[in-house]
Amino acid sequence: MNIEEALEKVLDELSDDSSPKPVVSFEKGIPTLKAGYFRPLSPMLKSRFEKLGGWEESTHGDWLDPAEMECFWESQIVDERLNEIVQQVKAAADHWQNDAGSLFSLHRISVFAASRYTYERIYLVWFDETEEPELWVYDVNGEARYKDLLSYLESYIKDDLSAFLNKWKLGEME
Repeated sequence: MNIEEALEKVLDELSDDSSPKPVVSFEKGIPTLKAGYFRPLSPMLKSRFEKLGGWEESTHGDWLDPAEMECFWESQIVDERLNEIVQQVKAAADHWQNDAGSLFSLHRISVFAASRYTYERIYLVWFDETEEPELWVYDVNGEARYKDLLSYLESYIKDDLSAFLNKWKLGEME
């Protein structure tokens, strides 16, 4: 399965209960949590953002479009939904042990998706020498890491939660 097929399958599955938004034009790249700092658009993320902009009530909260990702830079957010998402993510980074938002420098993290109601969220984690960012996913199952967007989507489609069973933190015991 390629990224386009996986996106289409997830869109079809969730279309009755969610609200995909039209594509938003952007040129700068993917905003990180560091104000004014962007990462280049990877091939998989390019496919995702060419397919749709934001996506309310998607997997692990609302998928954010690039303009919404920039809200994390603002001190005052007028949009109530986005303000609640930003507050949830900031609270998780401040109070959730080993949250990606507190483990990495701000220029290495983007918020891909988050919920305004829960601590569900997906970070893009940008490592050197890799084309695609990893997806670090947090929900009631705990924490999971995926090597890229396609791996995440394939796991979602198959209802495969095995990534949440992986012990990837140093010193963590089973």
